[in-house]
Amino acid sequence: MSIASPQARVFSVVGDDIRARVERELSSFDVEAVDSADAVERRLAEDSADCIVIDTDSPATVTAISETGVPVVVLVSPDADLSPGDALDAGAEDVVPVVESNLFDRLGARVASVVSWHDRHEEATDRITEDLKERAMDEAPVGITISDGSLPDHPLVYANDAFESMTGYTIEEALGRNCRYLQGDKTNQERVAELRRAIDAEESASVELLNYRRDGSTFWNRVDIAPLPGPDGSVTHYVGFQTDITERVRAEQAAERYAARVEEERARLQNLVDHIEGLLEDVTGALVRAETRAELETTVCEKIAASPSFEGAWIGDVDLSPKEIVPNEWAGAESATLSELRIDRDDDTDPTALAATTGEVRSQTASDGRLHTDVSLPFTNVIAVPLVHRDTMYGVLSVYATAAVDEYVQAVFGTLGRAVGAAIDAFESRRTLMSNEVLELELEITDSTQPLATLATSWGCRLEYEGSVPHDDGTVSLFVSTTPPTAGEDIDTEETSEFGAEGIVRVSQLPRGDDAGLYEIILASDSLLHLVADASGRISDLEVDTDGTRLTVVVPDRALGRSLLDDLKTVARGVELRAVRDRAVPPQTQREFAASVGAELTDRQRTALQLAYLGGFFEWPHGVKGDELAEAMGVSRPTYHQHLRAAERKLVTRFFESEVL
Repeated sequence: MSIASPQARVFSVVGDDIRARVERELSSFDVEAVDSADAVERRLAEDSADCIVIDTDSPATVTAISETGVPVVVLVSPDADLSPGDALDAGAEDVVPVVESNLFDRLGARVASVVSWHDRHEEATDRITEDLKERAMDEAPVGITISDGSLPDHPLVYANDAFESMTGYTIEEALGRNCRYLQGDKTNQERVAELRRAIDAEESASVELLNYRRDGSTFWNRVDIAPLPGPDGSVTHYVGFQTDITERVRAEQAAERYAARVEEERARLQNLVDHIEGLLEDVTGALVRAETRAELETTVCEKIAASPSFEGAWIGDVDLSPKEIVPNEWAGAESATLSELRIDRDDDTDPTALAATTGEVRSQTASDGRLHTDVSLPFTNVIAVPLVHRDTMYGVLSVYATAAVDEYVQAVFGTLGRAVGAAIDAFESRRTLMSNEVLELELEITDSTQPLATLATSWGCRLEYEGSVPHDDGTVSLFVSTTPPTAGEDIDTEETSEFGAEGIVRVSQLPRGDDAGLYEIILASDSLLHLVADASGRISDLEVDTDGTRLTVVVPDRALGRSLLDDLKTVARGVELRAVRDRAVPPQTQREFAASVGAELTDRQRTALQLAYLGGFFEWPHGVKGDELAEAMGVSRPTYHQHLRAAERKLVTRFFESEVL
């Protein structure tokens, strides 16, 4: 194998940044540094050179130097404007990238190859016999190249048309260069080394490489090489078979990526399914075993918080639409920090408030723990789940997760929320049927246009509830006292009655022994009192002043309470539920009422009342006279009437003050 003479003369036109590297790689040559391309032409007029190595971005400069007849090797950096193809078009014999790899490290071999090819290419091409070509063609299914092992760096001495089509390099551009010029930054150097080891061992090899076409685009190339022995049996050439396998490799890579994603997703979903199934099983068991709603909610939070995927959980009551959502029950790490949490129901940036408003599962991530407005918690991910059954929302379950919540987790928790909502609904229904408790709602209405509020403003006083009586015509008589007490002459009830168009039919002053202001206000059929009656409710307290209306209503259960609250909001502005209380005092039945009244009557009072009832004394005209009843009891007429009035007073007092359903 011949090599280039170490005395080959090379002119080097490179920048200071790479000069040392170039001189090191060309240390086996007689290298002369030349300042510029223009200086090269002047030096060639004075002295000869075997090769010119130049670092330039100008195709014109390459053309000018190549026209001197001296072979040119162009150095290009990866970000240079001059591409390898442009440099070859301009007349370069070879293009070497300035990179940290053996592509640049073999600069010396590439220069030697250029020099050798320039001097001996005719001799080298003459050695390509028809017999050699024929044998190469016989063994090549695709692109074919033949390299000459007797020349430095094994340059190509033959390339077929398929190779030209595949790489974009013309046959003339391909010849005289090692096939290495198809390599680039992303070419796997370990695979390249496999080829080199096979050549050194004079063996065949097959590798798959990412190669670069003349235009810089990449393609996957399956390179098969085989040694070709000469007449004496020694290897003189190598034949290379090149197959474009880009589509196959890309399909395989895509399939591998898809399979990896599918497997990753399958494993994640399987883990999620296993985890959620276990969680649902635990929660379902808790729902069945719970004896109180508080126990139910606590257990749900504990089961979720015990899972490795979640850090804590709490349930806030949104039944009857409170202004704030407050944790009722909670569990998990750092759960003590939730004790002071207050969430504005109208906060459209808070996931818990949004879940309560929209009835949809919401999630959020905040690296600074600002999952809720103005509150920093030791958590970064939250999922808020409405607890809904049919059209009733009982609360919101807020869960703090160890990782961001995706759509699959949201869907599963949506199912969990409906299951918990159904369990709460069943529990509430069961409690309503089995309990004598009633629900007391404390409400405030700040709508100043309501008839009673307008009346209180006009009179300049506070109205206090004294009682009410419904009428067959659909109106209701509301009895109110005034604070401060207002004398009758201070209020023109005829003028006040003009409010009828706004819901007040008539206002009348009633006599009262203590001279306090007592009035009957007859309300039209669409008043707030009618809404209370429609919900099977009873007003236990009512105050109206210039600030609005405050009323306390007792309803049989939460469902009717929700219905009342919704109805009030349709007819009045500023309706706010201030408090909800379960009252443990059981209502009296008619039999219990009669028994309680009877227990307060003396024997003579009961006898006087019984004789008057049975004798028809309460009918008109009287069925019996008082004298006759007195005689029947064996007492005087004044004494009888004293006993009768005492019994009537106790009966009437108990009627208006008792809670009878």
